[in-house]
Amino acid sequence: MKKSSRPALKRLFLCFLLLYLLITLLPPLLYYYVPGPTASAPGQAVPEPTPGPALSPAPSQDPGVSSALPEPAAGPGSSDSFTLYDSATEKSLTVPAREFLMADLACEMDLHAPKEALKAQAVAAYTYYSRQRAAGGEIACDSGKWLVYVPEEVMRERWGEDYEEYRQILSGVVDEVYGQTLTYGGELILASYFAISPGGTESVQNVWAEDAEKDHPYLQAVASPGDMFSDGYLSYAGFTLEELEGALGVSGLDPEEPLSGAEYTPSGTVLSVDIGGESFTGQEVRAALGLRSAAFTWEPTEGGLRFTVRGWGHGVGLSQAGAVFMAKAGAGYREILEHYYPGAELKGAGPE
Repeated sequence: MKKSSRPALKRLFLCFLLLYLLITLLPPLLYYYVPGPTASAPGQAVPEPTPGPALSPAPSQDPGVSSALPEPAAGPGSSDSFTLYDSATEKSLTVPAREFLMADLACEMDLHAPKEALKAQAVAAYTYYSRQRAAGGEIACDSGKWLVYVPEEVMRERWGEDYEEYRQILSGVVDEVYGQTLTYGGELILASYFAISPGGTESVQNVWAEDAEKDHPYLQAVASPGDMFSDGYLSYAGFTLEELEGALGVSGLDPEEPLSGAEYTPSGTVLSVDIGGESFTGQEVRAALGLRSAAFTWEPTEGGLRFTVRGWGHGVGLSQAGAVFMAKAGAGYREILEHYYPGAELKGAGPE
């Protein structure tokens, strides 16, 4: 993809990058050197939405697909379709690609987001599912929970009098980028995406360890400071020691220091932490406790711990909140994709 010259945007990013570094480096330092204040009694954990590509694609689904896949034979046109398995109806269905892409976009993002951010998401989704389609098998969805796909009649029912407005937004966005994919070395990339970063994305090595040796040089850590101003950036979860032991499968937690020895990435994601004499990855703790992300710190409460969590999702690839921030600052969808998938090439797009 061609690089865009946007001095004003770059200056803005530098300012937010400084803020990002302060915010991401302070929590680990404070944890180690400053005693945490006593918090209120433990509350309930923030529930984690059912995993989907934007929030937590399962390693067995995403990194397990070979990166050395050819372009799918299907392209824009009547033969371009996706085969889905809808767990809500327990039925398989074949959906034309344009209809599928509009439905997936409706499931993934606020349709009042800037158009360039929506276009970036649409390209990422089309690439992601085209790659999965090329590997064979059905694409899992849950229309009842608005995960991956939802039929038009359900959109009409939920949106009511706003249906036509939203449908026009979806149609306009998809028509502008339909058929465009991201490739690396001539092959479809693993275009993973998620909701909100803790201030920067993560490299695939830090999240999907079993995929670390595979060739995904476009899934590396990049700054995404605008995420820190998004709704949902911070969340909190409280647990008693008994709840922690039950969720993590450990026993005999030290009331003075139930978690220790944490290692962090530059963005603040927990790489590893010792709990009850065992080592856990941040992603394992996130899954066990239902935290929104693995970028967390904690402080003692009476009889337990209170977690402060930054961001939402696995953190690899395109940040949807970051895409919105970039688009509001004037970036086009090409520039957004270039930022979050460095080195990837946009195929099927006309000249700028």
